[in-house]
Amino acid sequence: MGLGFSGIHHLTLRVRDLDRARWFYGEVLGLEIDQDFPPEPDYPGKLRLRLPDGTRIVLVRPLPGTAADDRFSERRIGLDHVSLSMPGELLEPLVERLRSHGIDTEGARHDELGPRLVSFRDPDNIAWECFEDDQG
Repeated sequence: MGLGFSGIHHLTLRVRDLDRARWFYGEVLGLEIDQDFPPEPDYPGKLRLRLPDGTRIVLVRPLPGTAADDRFSERRIGLDHVSLSMPGELLEPLVERLRSHGIDTEGARHDELGPRLVSFRDPDNIAWECFEDDQG
């Protein structure tokens, strides 16, 4: 018997530079910045983004002691990548937008299971995918 989970409330990602993350997630990807928590003496600050379905993505600065050159790697235990869904007709405009902002992508391609997707990485090397919405 399931426990009644209804979805993901939020996902928190550590980012090296909150201003650069604001540019990437806000301007490049066009995600809504729901709340901006400014830094305080004992608090590094964070950004909260909101997807149209209400899911939140929280961006926070690294913890003290994090190596200055640390970057995300899916070769560690934990997060591998983040995948969003969107209407298929918006995949090509996404590719154009990413490329116009200097973000590398192979463009829209078919996944081995069938749907099309666009893959790219954020400024901290976190792997992202945008899949066309399920049609079934």
